[in-house]
Amino acid sequence: MDEEQQPTAEAIKQRKKREKKAAEDAKRGIGRFTVEVAGVFMADLKRLMKEHGFNTQQEVYQNLLRNVIAADFETAAQMLRCVTTPFVIDEKVSQEFRNESLRILYDAQGEPEDEIVEPGAAT
Repeated sequence: MDEEQQPTAEAIKQRKKREKKAAEDAKRGIGRFTVEVAGVFMADLKRLMKEHGFNTQQEVYQNLLRNVIAADFETAAQMLRCVTTPFVIDEKVSQEFRNESLRILYDAQGEPEDEIVEPGAAT
Protein backbone atom coordinates (compact mmCIF):
# COMPACT_ATOMS: atom_id res chain seq x y z
CA MET A 1 0.00 0.00 0.00
CA ASP A 2 1.66 3.21 -1.23
CA GLU A 3 0.88 6.05 1.08
CA GLU A 4 1.38 9.50 -0.34
CA GLN A 5 3.89 11.30 1.86
CA GLN A 6 2.52 14.54 3.24
CA PRO A 7 4.79 17.60 3.24
CA THR A 8 6.18 18.62 6.59
CA ALA A 9 5.02 21.77 8.32
CA GLU A 10 8.33 23.41 7.41
CA ALA A 11 7.93 22.45 3.74
CA ILE A 12 4.42 23.93 3.70
CA LYS A 13 5.70 27.12 5.38
CA GLN A 14 8.55 27.48 2.82
CA ARG A 15 6.19 26.84 -0.12
CA LYS A 16 3.79 29.54 1.12
CA LYS A 17 6.75 31.90 1.60
CA ARG A 18 7.92 31.28 -2.00
CA GLU A 19 4.40 31.73 -3.36
CA LYS A 20 3.99 35.01 -1.42
CA LYS A 21 7.35 36.32 -2.71
CA ALA A 22 6.48 35.32 -6.29
CA ALA A 23 3.14 37.16 -6.01
CA GLU A 24 4.85 40.27 -4.59
CA ASP A 25 7.51 40.18 -7.31
CA ALA A 26 4.86 39.83 -10.02
CA LYS A 27 2.93 42.75 -8.53
CA ARG A 28 6.09 44.91 -8.62
CA GLY A 29 7.01 43.76 -12.13
CA ILE A 30 10.13 41.93 -11.01
CA GLY A 31 11.24 39.02 -13.16
CA ARG A 32 14.13 36.58 -12.96
CA PHE A 33 16.93 36.68 -15.50
CA THR A 34 19.83 34.32 -14.88
CA VAL A 35 23.23 35.23 -16.29
CA GLU A 36 26.02 32.70 -16.52
CA VAL A 37 29.44 34.29 -16.79
CA ALA A 38 32.57 32.55 -18.03
CA GLY A 39 35.09 32.22 -15.23
CA VAL A 40 37.67 34.16 -17.21
CA PHE A 41 35.58 37.32 -16.72
CA MET A 42 35.10 37.00 -12.95
CA ALA A 43 38.31 38.76 -11.90
CA ASP A 44 37.60 41.66 -14.26
CA LEU A 45 33.98 41.83 -13.11
CA LYS A 46 35.03 41.99 -9.45
CA ARG A 47 37.60 44.69 -10.27
CA LEU A 48 34.98 46.68 -12.19
CA MET A 49 32.52 46.38 -9.31
CA LYS A 50 35.11 47.58 -6.79
CA GLU A 51 36.29 50.47 -8.97
CA HIS A 52 32.76 51.74 -9.57
CA GLY A 53 31.21 51.03 -6.17
CA PHE A 54 28.86 48.19 -7.09
CA ASN A 55 27.94 45.78 -4.30
CA THR A 56 26.29 43.07 -6.41
CA GLN A 57 26.61 41.72 -9.91
CA GLN A 58 22.90 42.39 -10.33
CA GLU A 59 23.56 46.14 -10.06
CA VAL A 60 26.15 45.92 -12.83
CA TYR A 61 23.85 43.95 -15.15
CA GLN A 62 20.88 46.24 -14.51
CA ASN A 63 22.94 49.37 -15.20
CA LEU A 64 24.34 47.87 -18.38
CA LEU A 65 20.84 46.91 -19.55
CA ARG A 66 19.40 50.36 -18.75
CA ASN A 67 22.24 52.05 -20.63
CA VAL A 68 21.90 49.83 -23.71
CA ILE A 69 18.11 50.17 -23.77
CA ALA A 70 18.29 53.97 -23.39
CA ALA A 71 20.96 54.40 -26.08
CA ASP A 72 20.17 55.33 -29.68
CA PHE A 73 20.39 52.54 -32.24
CA GLU A 74 23.98 53.20 -33.37
CA THR A 75 25.31 53.54 -29.82
CA ALA A 76 23.47 50.39 -28.73
CA ALA A 77 24.87 48.52 -31.74
CA GLN A 78 28.38 49.61 -30.79
CA MET A 79 27.83 48.61 -27.15
CA LEU A 80 26.51 45.18 -28.18
CA ARG A 81 29.31 44.52 -30.67
CA CYS A 82 31.32 41.48 -29.71
CA VAL A 83 34.76 42.49 -28.53
CA THR A 84 37.42 39.88 -28.19
CA THR A 85 39.43 39.95 -25.02
CA PRO A 86 43.06 40.68 -25.89
CA PHE A 87 45.59 38.13 -24.78
CA VAL A 88 49.34 37.80 -24.96
CA ILE A 89 51.11 34.59 -25.85
CA ASP A 90 53.95 34.18 -23.41
CA GLU A 91 57.50 33.33 -24.47
CA LYS A 92 57.31 29.68 -23.39
CA VAL A 93 54.16 28.96 -25.44
CA SER A 94 55.59 30.86 -28.40
CA GLN A 95 58.82 28.83 -28.26
CA GLU A 96 56.91 25.52 -27.98
CA PHE A 97 54.79 26.50 -31.00
CA ARG A 98 57.90 27.42 -33.00
CA ASN A 99 59.69 24.18 -32.12
CA GLU A 100 56.68 22.01 -32.99
CA SER A 101 56.19 23.90 -36.26
CA LEU A 102 59.83 23.40 -37.22
CA ARG A 103 59.63 19.69 -36.32
CA ILE A 104 56.61 19.28 -38.61
CA LEU A 105 58.37 21.15 -41.44
CA TYR A 106 61.51 19.02 -41.16
CA ASP A 107 59.42 15.82 -41.05
CA ALA A 108 57.35 16.86 -44.08
CA GLN A 109 60.13 16.16 -46.57
CA GLY A 110 59.41 19.25 -48.68
CA GLU A 111 60.89 20.12 -52.03
CA PRO A 112 64.71 20.50 -52.20
CA GLU A 113 64.43 24.23 -52.94
CA ASP A 114 62.19 24.83 -49.87
CA GLU A 115 63.89 26.75 -47.13
CA ILE A 116 62.93 27.82 -43.63
CA VAL A 117 63.47 31.52 -43.00
CA GLU A 118 63.90 32.48 -39.36
CA PRO A 119 61.92 35.52 -38.19
CA GLY A 120 64.05 38.65 -38.32
CA ALA A 121 66.49 37.08 -40.77
CA ALA A 122 67.48 39.23 -43.75
CA THR A 123 65.85 38.20 -47.02
